[in-house]
Formats: sequence, C-alpha cells, structure tokens
Amino acid sequence: MLENSLWLRYNPTKTMREVLARIYECSAVEINDDERVLYASLKRHLTKKELRMIIMNEAEISAEEIGAEVGLNGDELKKAQYKAYRKIRQEKIRHDVKAGPQTEAISEEISEE
Repeated sequence: MLENSLWLRYNPTKTMREVLARIYECSAVEINDDERVLYASLKRHLTKKELRMIIMNEAEISAEEIGAEVGLNGDELKKAQYKAYRKIRQEKIRHDVKAGPQTEAISEEISEE
C-alpha cells in the first residue's frame, strides 16, 4: 500500500479517504477506496510543498512545525495552506478522487508503472 509515504509518516491512524470525505463534505462511500489512487491523484495535482502542508495539517501538527518543514512562517504559511486547500477543492481533483468508472483507468495506469 503506502508503507513509505508521507501520509503514513504523519497520519498512521487516519485514512486519506476519511480526510477527503471531510474536506469535500460527503460520505466516505463516495470517495475511491484505493489509497494508492488517492495519493497518486493528490501528488499529480498538488506541489510537494502543498501536499506536505495538507498532510501535516490533517495530522494536527503545529503551525510552527509545518512552517519549519516547508520553509514558511506566519502569514506566508496561512496563505499557502489556504491556497492548497482551495486547490484540493477544485472540481478536477474532486472528480479524480470520487469513486466511479474513471477510477478504473487510474488504477490501470498505476499498475502499469
């Protein structure tokens, strides 16, 4: 699965599916259940810094620690986090992580890699 991912490093008890369902304000059933597909979708649409900020924020790590990790502080960090969450709520990302026929194609792409 995602043994060496940033997600499990910071969020060993939460699944990406739960977090995305909360962000999108929908039930977890509507989100794809393959964690690898979800992680790949987020990696494809977000920068490394944005992904790291979201993952650390969802793990309820302090703003100081997040800022030290990504090299931002204070207002810069707040603006960057706002931008990252705004980006993750965009329709193209929402469409990628929703369960349905399109997820089969993404799963095939990942298995070919």
